[in-house]
Amino acid sequence: MTDNLSSDQIEIIVDFVQESQDMIEQLEPTIIELGQDADPETINAVFRLFHSMKGSAGFLEFNHITNVAHSAENLLDNVRSGKLKLQPEHVNLLCESCDFSKEALEHVSETYSDHAMADKAAEMVEKLKNIMDPEYKVTDEPDEEPSVESEVETEPEPEPHHNTAAVIKNEDETDDYTLDITDEMVERYIQEAEELLEGAEGGLLEWESAPDNTETLNLVFRNIHSFKGNSGFFGYANLEQLSHNIENVLDNIKNGGSFRVENPFEILLSAIDALKDCVSNLASHGGKDHIEGLEHHVEALQELPSPRLGELLVKQGLIKEEDVESVLSIQQKPLGEHLIQMGKVSHEQIAESVKLQHSEKKTIKPPERKPTKATTPTKRQDIRVDLTKLDSLINLIGEMVIAENMLIHNPDIEGMELENFNKAAQQMTKLVRELQEMAMVIRMIPISGLFRRMIRLVHDISAKAGKKVDLKLFGEGTEVDKTVIETITDPLVHLLRNSMDHGLEPPKERVETGKSETGILKLSACHEEGEVWITIEDDGRGLNREKILSKAIQNGMIEGDGSDLPDKYVYNLIFQPGFSTADKITDISGRGVGMDVVKQNLEKIKGKIDVTSAPGKGTIVKLRIPLTLAIIDGMLVRVGDVNCIVPVLAIREAFRPQADNITITPDNEELVRVREAFLPVVKLHELLSVEPDSRELIEGILIVLEHQDRFVCLQVDEIMGQQQTVIKGLSEYIGSVNGCSGCTILGNGDICLILDVGGLVERQ
Repeated sequence: MTDNLSSDQIEIIVDFVQESQDMIEQLEPTIIELGQDADPETINAVFRLFHSMKGSAGFLEFNHITNVAHSAENLLDNVRSGKLKLQPEHVNLLCESCDFSKEALEHVSETYSDHAMADKAAEMVEKLKNIMDPEYKVTDEPDEEPSVESEVETEPEPEPHHNTAAVIKNEDETDDYTLDITDEMVERYIQEAEELLEGAEGGLLEWESAPDNTETLNLVFRNIHSFKGNSGFFGYANLEQLSHNIENVLDNIKNGGSFRVENPFEILLSAIDALKDCVSNLASHGGKDHIEGLEHHVEALQELPSPRLGELLVKQGLIKEEDVESVLSIQQKPLGEHLIQMGKVSHEQIAESVKLQHSEKKTIKPPERKPTKATTPTKRQDIRVDLTKLDSLINLIGEMVIAENMLIHNPDIEGMELENFNKAAQQMTKLVRELQEMAMVIRMIPISGLFRRMIRLVHDISAKAGKKVDLKLFGEGTEVDKTVIETITDPLVHLLRNSMDHGLEPPKERVETGKSETGILKLSACHEEGEVWITIEDDGRGLNREKILSKAIQNGMIEGDGSDLPDKYVYNLIFQPGFSTADKITDISGRGVGMDVVKQNLEKIKGKIDVTSAPGKGTIVKLRIPLTLAIIDGMLVRVGDVNCIVPVLAIREAFRPQADNITITPDNEELVRVREAFLPVVKLHELLSVEPDSRELIEGILIVLEHQDRFVCLQVDEIMGQQQTVIKGLSEYIGSVNGCSGCTILGNGDICLILDVGGLVERQ
């Protein structure tokens, strides 16, 4: 397939797939909202999204995607016109349409064709047609059959609708899942619109000098079509209307039509100028897409095209409309040649009609435009970069940090007074730190995309399990490393499925226990202590400690009856491979695989899981993920002849203890009093099996480490200073080392372990 495509065509298809996938991510939550509150604006938002997808797919001749999107669009059109009353079955079928589109887009990305989806498309279209049944109708008006004419010819003039560009959604508002247009989205629209219009203008000028160049005509059509779709999506009705009329003219020429005026390019360029002026003034006009002389532009454009050859032949009574439609459906050659081969008309009749088609050309004066202040086009603020290139950049910066440490802490210059060198070293350290922070920022994306994908998941599972669930999203603007988002997607899915299957009760059971029949499921994200915390909270029945213990004893996971085990340890047993308390296996959960996947995926990114639960009140699962996986600020400490790195974010203070602050428990455990608290001590020399300068607490240094409101004192011999630390994973041969999260390379080339504060605290 790719042998027949140019590199430009492949690039267009790749962009189409990416944009359509992004569109579906926005589409699904909005469809779910339809089932809760089918207000006109929500219906219009969904309609526009299907319409945009249909237009783009139709232009690229992905007919199966086009047909399904068109059928879904018909369903929504019947709903918003009052012919159908929206039912849950309609919402489910629209969700199925999204599923079909996602699968079809995968095929397109691999084969640049949607031919493999023919059967599924036909099945989907049939479902959508069947559900538009009279029994669902509000009125007895018959459904209109979809027209077989081309999209541009049959598409109705855009109706005025409210511009939602000024509707900005607070990240913590979760009651409304309608499509929200933010200032950032409008800014990106303006950037892309200016690029599309510049491309269309350049294409028109090139096409004027070479009218037979169909590739240039296709380029102009493509740019205008994309611009129209974007404008309709954002609710800019005037921009959509004018670009729609330009598109009609171009479509007429593409399909064998011609211009009836002498100066068509003057009219088209004038319309392009009007679009550019309007886009440039969107921000200053408060988001209103006012176009000076819109009606005159539309009238002038409608005067441009001559009647199509098929229309003239029908008008002359030489052929019937059905003949034109049958030829257009299989058209490989010009319409006239097909009709001659079919014996419908003669060469002379075609020649006469073509002559008539091009006769009596006139000149139309373009609409006058008021002089406008010259505006500088908005500069493009973003580019697409392959993620592997960003990974390479992060790795190079990591190596730069190591090289910087080797330079600044070089043993050859130790003890030397080098004032100029020290100044240069400080400047280099500052620049390397800024570079590292900037590199990390460009990999960060809001977690909202991942969260909103969960809306569809919750909708489907709640319907399948017969439960009512209200999903609330918080902290959608929290930014997370893109790699992290890819890694935690599966864990998040499994945790939500588990909460809905095991945690939330059926409506009847909830009412009997004095709860609302609708369960509450909260999904939130925030930055805490140099980590990203993602929390899944439900108000269900909570974890059953006794049932977990019984299953663990049965599987030989613990010895004894487990009565002395803390709740945290018991609850974490659910993440063991094959562990499940489900009485029966369902297609939602029960095999004990999902929670093991959660643990394994989090371990890949050095993340941790905390579970708290209260019987009858609910469960909270917290995922704690390092904010950066590459470089941290570390404190270099020494014990004996071994150096280690302690993450600075975990350090609260350091001091030399006094003898009267040390208490020894009956179990011979040493505790140190820090103000009003007694803290346990972790002796680093015992952990690493090395000989320290002194084993006495009062002769060492204690560093107070904090982890999730728990504290511990780490005994070391010396604190050597702070430095940026590049995290390197331990060799697979060594495996996982308790109390260590990785290693790094020091300035002198030595390997140094990075301590895992969470692991040290949990040892106590």
